[in-house]
Amino acid sequence: MTLPLAIGVAVGHPAWGALASMGGFAGFYGSDTPYRYRARLVAGIGAALTLGVLLGGLASTRGWLAPLVAGAVAGATSFVCQAAEIPPPREYLIVLATLAATGIPVPADQALWNAGLTAAGAAVGWLVTMSPALGRARAPERRAVRAALEAVAGLLARTGGPDAGAARHQAVTAVRRARRAVIQGVLPADHRLTRSLTAIEELLEAALHVEVEASAPLDTGWATAVRALIPAVARRTAADVQLSVSSPASGGGSVSSPASGGGSVSSPTAGGGSASSPAPGPLPDAIEQVRAALAGADTAAPDQELTGLPAWPGIRPQLRAAARGHSVILPAAARLGIAVAAGAGIGRALGLDHSYWVGLTAAAVLLATNSANTLRRSVHRIAGTVAGVALAYTLLAGHRSWVVVVAGVALCQFASEMIITASYGLAVVGITVLALVLFHIGTPGADVGVTIGARITDTVLGAVLALILRSVLWPRATAARLPQVQGRTLRSVGRVLCALWSDSGDGRDLGDGRRLLQSELATLRAVHTDALADDRAASPDTDLRWPVTVAIEELAFLALSLPRYRNPPPPDTVWAFRRSLNEIAGAVDGYASAPAAVTPVPGYPRTSAALGVLAAAVTDADRHRFRCG
Repeated sequence: MTLPLAIGVAVGHPAWGALASMGGFAGFYGSDTPYRYRARLVAGIGAALTLGVLLGGLASTRGWLAPLVAGAVAGATSFVCQAAEIPPPREYLIVLATLAATGIPVPADQALWNAGLTAAGAAVGWLVTMSPALGRARAPERRAVRAALEAVAGLLARTGGPDAGAARHQAVTAVRRARRAVIQGVLPADHRLTRSLTAIEELLEAALHVEVEASAPLDTGWATAVRALIPAVARRTAADVQLSVSSPASGGGSVSSPASGGGSVSSPTAGGGSASSPAPGPLPDAIEQVRAALAGADTAAPDQELTGLPAWPGIRPQLRAAARGHSVILPAAARLGIAVAAGAGIGRALGLDHSYWVGLTAAAVLLATNSANTLRRSVHRIAGTVAGVALAYTLLAGHRSWVVVVAGVALCQFASEMIITASYGLAVVGITVLALVLFHIGTPGADVGVTIGARITDTVLGAVLALILRSVLWPRATAARLPQVQGRTLRSVGRVLCALWSDSGDGRDLGDGRRLLQSELATLRAVHTDALADDRAASPDTDLRWPVTVAIEELAFLALSLPRYRNPPPPDTVWAFRRSLNEIAGAVDGYASAPAAVTPVPGYPRTSAALGVLAAAVTDADRHRFRCG
């Protein structure tokens, strides 16, 4: 956003630059996403910013219609951004641009002109954010694949230890993110990164199998052997990969020289740590498959067709899923839209000079996904605003040159982008400076001291409003939808196990099912964590639904870890197991009672035990519900 502002200042129209910088907000989005996807994302955000400025400008002279328009834009963009899993700042900057447009009354022709300037700024932001693609077009995908490989290595390093459960969650999440990046990048099936990610998925399954079976910590050489492959991800050619992977892994297992398509992964040596638990099952072969894929070798059988990864579904399926009754997105988006409209309306009713700032603060605070984070975010918002106001006054007071102002904006933008995911409170400092500077440039006649004082007052009002609305508008929506998420995850477990035990498929159904299950697991943990945070009296020790979630996760990780070479149970046993699983899922949904007994699966004692634990947890939760009801 700094470049559009600088261009406006350079041509003698700083107000134009301030409006164009609204479109430049598009450059904040998608910094870690593949460029193929980023091009569409930033263009879409730019279009939303332009439309928000246009609608806000057209409503700016319509009195009480302006807050309603701002609320409608906020609710709609919140729904779309959450459905598309767009990370922070999510819809916030679109709401900011829309509210800012409603705050300065202009005629229709001026509203069109302002929207045009916003579109121009969005185009500049698009060019800036896409410019790194000229030299490293696949850098985001490589970073994601590197992170996935590191997470799997971390799982192997912590297998058998007290934090193995957290490590497997991290590994599944990292592999899911890498798969998302490769799919968004539209890489072909024969691309080295696609093959490598497919091999890493197999490595994750092998690592989960090791974690489930291990009774003691693994030899650390296995994690070292996986980490030795990580530098190879950054290489761009097979020759570079062979040079990087041929070095022995320090302190433990070594990766032998990868002659074209050949080579092998040696067992960890004594230098890698005590081998309390040997590397079982498919782990050595899985590491070798990753090495071969990174080296550009063809690991597929002669008669095997490369299928690659499923195509990116696009926005429409995501919107349909978000609109379902069990989705937590609908109430969150509606709450935010109402808060923005109410905040802008309250500010207007109180006669505040910058009434839209109340709604803007409410929107920023309600980006939190649960009540506890909403309270924390409101405190950070107020504290960051106070600090930002002081910094903005230092920058704007004394009629400093435009060069100094633009340089300050650039510094604040850079700092906000760097720290917003790590510290929201510190990021608010920079965001406050940006907002005040842009307002000052857009309305140069306004008194700086009055504007800064109003910012603090409006921020406090908006934060209080957000806390009130969070407590009265669907406060337990997440908890109410938790049973549906649990049941959906459980049914996904059943599909994976049945695909594993059936002899009719070629593995594609199993692979797709496991990928879906990984996504369901991430959603389940996030939803239950938010549900606990919404109920301040609840905790994992007191919430009877938490053991149900833990049992579902355990069964799910077993489904993700079971190797394909194990003998399947008899068909009638598979059918009985699926029936028990569906009955338990119905009980979780609240439509039926948990079965009195579950069918054990011969040859799969851990799976049978996990199913029994799940049935008992569901029964206990049902008894408590009926007793309290």
